[in-house]
Amino acid sequence: MKNKVKKICLTGLMAALITVCTAFIKIPTGINSGYLHFGDSMIYIAGCILGPWAALAAAVGGALADVLAGAPQWAVATAIIKAVNAVPFILATAAYNKKKSPKIVNVTTLIMTVVSGLITIFGYLLAEGIMYSFPSALTSVPFSIVQAVGSAVIFAIVGKILDQIKIHKYL
Repeated sequence: MKNKVKKICLTGLMAALITVCTAFIKIPTGINSGYLHFGDSMIYIAGCILGPWAALAAAVGGALADVLAGAPQWAVATAIIKAVNAVPFILATAAYNKKKSPKIVNVTTLIMTVVSGLITIFGYLLAEGIMYSFPSALTSVPFSIVQAVGSAVIFAIVGKILDQIKIHKYL
């Protein structure tokens, strides 16, 4: 029971961190109420430490960020896209941890930043195309690429710091 309570608390904490890093540390793009943020880096971290619970933290954190950032029309699409963003890290970390001691940043998770970045790019391209138009959606792709690359860099830095303090000991 104690472990489940800890997972629930960590899931809530990560959802809050995702929300803050997305809604309040952002750069408006001026395109269809969109904005550039690096909150995805926290989704990547969540995927590495929470397992399947990370998908819930990502969905709740991402959707709540859209509501708080003044773009509630994006909340449903974001919840779906962000939950899927966590999946590559959940799977990669589970496979890695079976063979070696837990580590957030490793070759596999660094590769997953590309996979998750592509999920972001194509997920929002599809959502924006449906909500507005595909020509309009194409103008957002460069911002999605910057967001994916920036999130990967922040993930690598924060993840390395967490690995250095041996965060898995406390989870």
